[in-house]
Amino acid sequence: MRDLSPFNFGLIVAYLVPGFVILWGLSFHFATVAAWLANPPDTAPAIGDLFYATLASVACGMIVNLARWAILDTIHHRTGVPLPPWDFSQLHERLAAYELLVEFHYRFYQFGSNVLLAILFAYVAYRSSSAAQTYRAGATDIGVLVTCVVLFLGSRDALKKYYARAGALLQPQRKGVSTMANGGDKVHHTAPKGAEAKAADAAATHGSAQQPKPASAAKPQAK
Repeated sequence: MRDLSPFNFGLIVAYLVPGFVILWGLSFHFATVAAWLANPPDTAPAIGDLFYATLASVACGMIVNLARWAILDTIHHRTGVPLPPWDFSQLHERLAAYELLVEFHYRFYQFGSNVLLAILFAYVAYRSSSAAQTYRAGATDIGVLVTCVVLFLGSRDALKKYYARAGALLQPQRKGVSTMANGGDKVHHTAPKGAEAKAADAAATHGSAQQPKPASAAKPQAK
């Protein structure tokens, strides 16, 4: 972890942190998991416990990421954040820019949404454990609710920005009207008029406005 870069930092906040929250919730029901996380303050953490806790956190983070895809992505897509049309044939030319958008926006969406689900899981796990038998609702419950609302709104904003900017980067190219006799892929559109066509239209309009009335239309003179 000495060489922390935007790439591995994004993976940490997207998978490892939410997975650790899930693992903390599981520790209220599984003694083995509690032993991995328990560490006396005057002793160094055991290498085995640290390894198991890290590996289990990554696994839990991957699982909660799949739950996020099935739950929160569906909610966002059906409530005003649609998935934009992307043309991935352009990805090889714009891969570096796309990776930056993933690290700057999508990883933070994953963090907010994955941590949201992880906190809800850990909260339910704690409240259903023997450790919370004498627990009374209070400031902790309000703090959990406020945190979940903030995470939901923040993750939604990050997803909107990711979709908008990645959609602009990988926007499908529009095809012009084909001139082939046998057709082909066409996009029917009206071509803009050129300067000569506009001048001809203007001349015709002015000419019709200034054209004299025919003699038959003149009023007969009174005798």
